[in-house]
Amino acid sequence: MQTVNIEVQKVDDRMVITMTIGNVSAVYKRAGDASYLKAQGRGNVRQVKALLREFVRNSEPALI
Repeated sequence: MQTVNIEVQKVDDRMVITMTIGNVSAVYKRAGDASYLKAQGRGNVRQVKALLREFVRNSEPALI
């Protein structure tokens, strides 16, 4: 089983979430109403992007 690392940085209305699973990493950036999601690496990139989307949707707004 691989380790899942999630790092969240938030300042005012800006937020950056980085998720890494093995060799695949995904970055979610949000500033106001604009958001951006990018994944890179070799492996199951679609799965990592889907996990990051679910994390963003289901997280408590006060935490992220």
